[in-house]
Amino acid sequence: MTDKLKKIIFSPPISKVFCEHNWVINTDSSGKFHSYFVGDIADYYLNVYHDNEKIYFQFTLDLEIPNNKMNELLILINIANQNSKDGFFVFDSKLCKIKYNLISLYSIKTEESSLDDFLKIKLNFIESLFNNFVSGVHKLVYGDKIESASIELLFLNNEGCA
Repeated sequence: MTDKLKKIIFSPPISKVFCEHNWVINTDSSGKFHSYFVGDIADYYLNVYHDNEKIYFQFTLDLEIPNNKMNELLILINIANQNSKDGFFVFDSKLCKIKYNLISLYSIKTEESSLDDFLKIKLNFIESLFNNFVSGVHKLVYGDKIESASIELLFLNNEGCA
């Protein structure tokens, strides 16, 4: 993260937006992530980058996936990606983690209050998307094989939200 972006992202008004969405800001400068969120089923980590008038949010979902469920997980990721307009899920096989990358046009020169509104919209969208995605993964891991039609219903309300 650039120094200019750090100054904006760690400013009190912007940090407040993250706190309102239950994200804990990582104040350790040597930390590998900007903030984290402890959920009921999974923990989430966030890194923020800015480059070429785009802001990049990379979320990592810390969730145990049994090896015998990898194919179903990849199908779930594919369906989630078909229903997510701004970002995409990937499975990092090296780390055995699910990542969600959200990329949006955003000029770092924009006013802080505008970034505040921008983050509120994106974090609301992410919260809904992750709720549905983790619910699908939980059903996949602890339940029987779920039909693709029921998986698609998990993400139906996320279309057009971002």
